[in-house]
Amino acid sequence: MSGAPHQPLRIAVCVPTRRREQDLARALASLSELEIPQGAEVRVVVVENDDAHARPLPTCTLPIERVFEPRTGIPFARNRALDAVRHASDRIVFIDDDETVERDLLVRLLDIERTTGADAVTGPSLPRFAADAPAWAARSRAFEPQRYATGSLRPTAFTNNVMFRTDAVRDDTLRFDESMRFTGGSDKEFFARFVASGRTIAWADDAVAYEWYPRARTSFGWLFQRSFRLGSVARQTEGLAGLRGRLVVCWRAVRFTLRAAWRALKSLHDPAVALAHAAWDTGRAAGLAYGAFGGRYDEYRSR
Repeated sequence: MSGAPHQPLRIAVCVPTRRREQDLARALASLSELEIPQGAEVRVVVVENDDAHARPLPTCTLPIERVFEPRTGIPFARNRALDAVRHASDRIVFIDDDETVERDLLVRLLDIERTTGADAVTGPSLPRFAADAPAWAARSRAFEPQRYATGSLRPTAFTNNVMFRTDAVRDDTLRFDESMRFTGGSDKEFFARFVASGRTIAWADDAVAYEWYPRARTSFGWLFQRSFRLGSVARQTEGLAGLRGRLVVCWRAVRFTLRAAWRALKSLHDPAVALAHAAWDTGRAAGLAYGAFGGRYDEYRSR
């Protein structure tokens, strides 16, 4: 007797988006070039954080579907993605609409899943700049993410380059926190709870995505603003509640203040790089202090 036919591994690549047609077209063109892992089926799900409309989607050679989420806010769009795929997929991948990916992204993510047995795998999202971006943007490395040893376990992840087992969300108990609709950070908070539930996240340093920065974002002011926002939600994304949590965040703010001074002095030979480091570190210190005492910064409210 022959055995039952092998069932393909169903992978859904989710791309939340809101009114960024050119960015989405670039992302979908990149996904069209993906190497499909052996034994897998891949489809793309675009979640438009907008009222339903009939505008055509950009071209993608992979099977693609579009769903709409009219409530404004990225956690709503992310949860809509989960609802769209959790009953008909084995793995869920998230990328951002302003990203492109290496052709072997899925192969690399699955390799580390099989090697480590992790429930989720995440990799870096490296910066790419507009042709007219200032030279200090690349030189300062201020836009680059932290990177880790492949296979190492991480306490959280982000939806800019992550794959996880669908059974984590199939029963609808793990959702993105919709109270964070304008603050950002709902992905980090989601995956922190993912780990707290007993699951693991492994790092794949060679599973690479690229975030494309428009000229308007390569400024000292934008760096300060983004770092401020990351600091302001630290208590919520890391579960730092109560007086102890407030003290931890305040101490971290002091450390970033000291780091700002040290890095500025270290980079005095390159004033633009010194300013970039100062913008990032002082922004984080200010955001941490602001969030420690209940401040809420809705960076995404106007989008």
